[in-house]
Amino acid sequence: MADYNSIEELLEGERGESVHVECGRDAVDRAVRFVHRAYANRRCAFYVETDKGFDRDTVRSYLRFFARVAGGSVTAEEVIAHFGLKDAAKTPVKKLTPERRALMNFARMSLFEPEVVFCERPLGDITPDARGLVQAWLGQVVESGGIVITAGEPLREALLMPGTAFYEEDGRFCRAQTDDGDEDPAEYAGDEVRVFKVPAKSGDATLLFDPREVDFVESVNRANFVSVRGELYPVQMTLDELEAELERYGFFRCHRSYIVNVQKVAKVERFTRNSFNLTLADAAQTQIPLAKGRADEMRERYGWK
Repeated sequence: MADYNSIEELLEGERGESVHVECGRDAVDRAVRFVHRAYANRRCAFYVETDKGFDRDTVRSYLRFFARVAGGSVTAEEVIAHFGLKDAAKTPVKKLTPERRALMNFARMSLFEPEVVFCERPLGDITPDARGLVQAWLGQVVESGGIVITAGEPLREALLMPGTAFYEEDGRFCRAQTDDGDEDPAEYAGDEVRVFKVPAKSGDATLLFDPREVDFVESVNRANFVSVRGELYPVQMTLDELEAELERYGFFRCHRSYIVNVQKVAKVERFTRNSFNLTLADAAQTQIPLAKGRADEMRERYGWK
């Protein structure tokens, strides 16, 4: 699974598959152009940051227009209901919040019953309460045999999407580590009492966090971080070392790149056969990927049905 030298090489190499890329502005623009060319013979739907709608329209009139253009079996009223826009149906587009505008664009795309979906930062303006609506629809596209391509989002958001995540580093596009579920779970060593603090850096200072303060640990672009009260702090320990120390405190290796404090998990969601998310009970309702190979182990270990 070699890295790619350009976004075009990546999308060509992964053609026909759902991919999600953490990348800069230039790569996003090139990705849009590539998808237009490569999938010209498929039903495609696009959503990029410049898609703002028609200011003089209401949400309902905007979506009715595109329902006529699409000429499919899905109605404007159906997508208004699905994306939670009933109370905004009569609102002029120019008065929509960024989240409502984003949901309107997802509703627009769904009218075309697309085989290929391209989104720039799909979760960028979506609050935790509405993320499930978007992720559920994207999951439906994939489950029905479609392709979802996203670009520009942070790697954590890319890992939440159904498909394979990549990140841009020094002009190359690297495949994010995934979990195939074949690794043996670490054995629990026993109940002996041990004291452990998570050492993290903040400027020139070393902070020592009680494990109970840590929401999750993540590995991003070959660097490791702990999340404490919404802030990320770099740590020098490897994820394997942190997993060995933190397991006795109720942490679980939910993905090769993530260790989660299970006490902070509020919800487990499944969007497709192979796509699981953990939602935390923090202020941001942070979502963490749960690798398909670890979902059954997590349910069994903690007695979740």
